[in-house]
Amino acid sequence: MDQLVSKNPNPVLRAGTDGSIFYSNKAAEPLLYIWDIGGQGKLPHPMETIIKRVVSRNDPEKIEVKVGKKLYLIDFQPVPGKEFVNIYGLDISEQKKLGKKLSIKEKQYDALYTLGKMALKCENLQAFMDKSVKLIAKTLNLEFCKILELTPNENFLLKAGIGWKPGLVGKAVVEGGKSSQAGYTIFSKVPVIVRDFAEESRFEAPEILSSHNIASGVSVIIGDVEKPFGVLGAHSTKKRKFTAAETYFLNSVALVIAEVIEHRQVVEELNKYREHLEELVKERTSELTETNKQLFSEISVRKQVEKDLQNNICFLETILDAIPSPVFYRNIAGIYQGCNEMFAKHVLGLPKEKVIGHSMYEFREQYSEETLNTSIYYDRILLGGGKSLPHELKIKCADGKVRNFLSHKAIYSNIAGEVIGIVGVMLDITERKKAEETLLKTEEIRKKEIHHRIKNNLQVISSLLSLQAEYFSDLKVKESFKDSQNRVISMSLIHEELYKTRETVDVETFDFKAYIQKLANELFRSYLVGSEDIRLKLDVESAFLGMDTGIPLGIIVNELVSNSLKHAFPEGRSGKIQIKLHHTGSIQKKGCNRHLGNCEISEFLLTVSDNGIGFPEDLDLKSTFSLGLQLVNILVEQIEGSIELERGKGTEFRIKFREQGSKEKCENGKNENNVSF
Repeated sequence: MDQLVSKNPNPVLRAGTDGSIFYSNKAAEPLLYIWDIGGQGKLPHPMETIIKRVVSRNDPEKIEVKVGKKLYLIDFQPVPGKEFVNIYGLDISEQKKLGKKLSIKEKQYDALYTLGKMALKCENLQAFMDKSVKLIAKTLNLEFCKILELTPNENFLLKAGIGWKPGLVGKAVVEGGKSSQAGYTIFSKVPVIVRDFAEESRFEAPEILSSHNIASGVSVIIGDVEKPFGVLGAHSTKKRKFTAAETYFLNSVALVIAEVIEHRQVVEELNKYREHLEELVKERTSELTETNKQLFSEISVRKQVEKDLQNNICFLETILDAIPSPVFYRNIAGIYQGCNEMFAKHVLGLPKEKVIGHSMYEFREQYSEETLNTSIYYDRILLGGGKSLPHELKIKCADGKVRNFLSHKAIYSNIAGEVIGIVGVMLDITERKKAEETLLKTEEIRKKEIHHRIKNNLQVISSLLSLQAEYFSDLKVKESFKDSQNRVISMSLIHEELYKTRETVDVETFDFKAYIQKLANELFRSYLVGSEDIRLKLDVESAFLGMDTGIPLGIIVNELVSNSLKHAFPEGRSGKIQIKLHHTGSIQKKGCNRHLGNCEISEFLLTVSDNGIGFPEDLDLKSTFSLGLQLVNILVEQIEGSIELERGKGTEFRIKFREQGSKEKCENGKNENNVSF
């Protein structure tokens, strides 16, 4: 045991209540140095105070101590009945770094969520771009951010920005072509990162950057790479290495900005079209009013005026028929008062005479119950507040195909100003929806490719560990390399399963049963080549788990099975190792993070056992020097599970954990601001 403590890679000390050091291993030297033990061999007064408090209360305490670039978690453990404590140190530097990375990632996701809400509420494109650059600069902790619009002469206009000198936004022009970062970004069609403009050889910093002492920056394309809107750039006066995550964040922001720009262009075109139509209607209404005045004063020309009125009506119908989108108008009761040929024949598959005068509820073959409910919902909003909300509808058209339409509606009134009906214009967005679905499928393929590449990289790391182990003769060093290699393999197998996942399954989950079978076989192959004395029994139910749960569980199984293979069957003893995974129940959780409705959370029990010599009685599972068991405890806590150890005829570890259901098991919901059909 003394030899194990002395070779422990983590600091281990023993100290009395007066601060005297009774024992310390080699790894504790940095702590002794930072605490300035000196010739007296005593800890500083703050440490002595902690030791006295721990001994008097018989209650452990933990503190964090920074030594150089490392951060240690120092655990003061009392020894019952003794006037001294055992001090254990654990290097948590990497955990802190990981926490910082996760915090940055969360900040970026929050920014994208905020940007999405801004996009939905966007009424003014310039205001949206101004808010976007501020949000990007704040999220990436940068001084400068800009949106450059590509002009017809292939230069760039500073459309929006933050950090630049007053008067530049909206006026400053940046030269295009490959000689500037923005032009080079358009030319290369990929994100361009500059760590130091002083050392950049691909292009020169334009005047606007050099005048602001810009040192580094990153730029991405806004919109289609073949027909881009412009470039989104972020810059700093300090030399900065932009990460892949930051570049991905900027690409995501650029995609949202491009969608908003495209949407605003469509809306502006529709508004112009609607304004033009209203002008035509006003013009014709004015003519009709003038004609009516003449009727009262000139009885002799009444018939001529009536004929003119009929001509005008025909003219209006001709205008409606000339509109390349379905148009209709109906009264408050839902009875169609008129429509164009596109609506009657191409949507409903009927002549106008069989549409006009009939209720929309009569066309059940074309309108599903969901479509009718959606129309009624938005009609109620329109009639109640006069606010038009564009919404999507699914309609079975005359060609037998179900098409997606974006419906724009407005109310119309009689001469007395009373609202008497609703007029609607429908845009066919079926092809756009297909394009969106294609983009989603492309994203799924991209994710699977990422898993494939991660798997390959982990396999390379495993091979490197195997090669490196051959340079050492010490068996413990070789064993440590093998343990590390198996941990890498356990993670590699998960990404392999995610890569093999079919397109009909959520690519963020994988079949844990198939993974366990591969992992167990890999472990047996690693530790028991050519031996049949130790048998493996699997009793695993099929369960699809996410990466956040699956990766820690895989490493836990790796550590527990490896521990049994190494220690449970000494001197060639035969035996059996068993792995069980069973679903023990489910609970319903309201307010699922991914959906509006309820979400099902499954409860599982994972058991890893052997019939070997058993777990040592004097070894505490929760307080052990074994790196593998420490890792097991940390990972169980990470997945918010619990672990129990059963000693008897062999060893049995029982791990309980929960997993949130997949998208398919979540109930789609709706609220008053989001109606889905």
